[in-house]
Amino acid sequence: MIRAIDYSDCAEIALALFCFAFGLMFFATMRLSRNATDRFAAIPLSDNVETPRDGQ
Repeated sequence: MIRAIDYSDCAEIALALFCFAFGLMFFATMRLSRNATDRFAAIPLSDNVETPRDGQ
């Protein structure tokens, strides 16, 4: 059974799936609105531990 598998075909399929996924992510990123991009950029980054519920 294993000998019947052609690994070059599997590699080509994997490459095609990778390219499709990368292209889809690139297209989705380009479609983001300016407002959504600004909200993503406004996420505060720090090394401090913060609770998501404002300490409650």
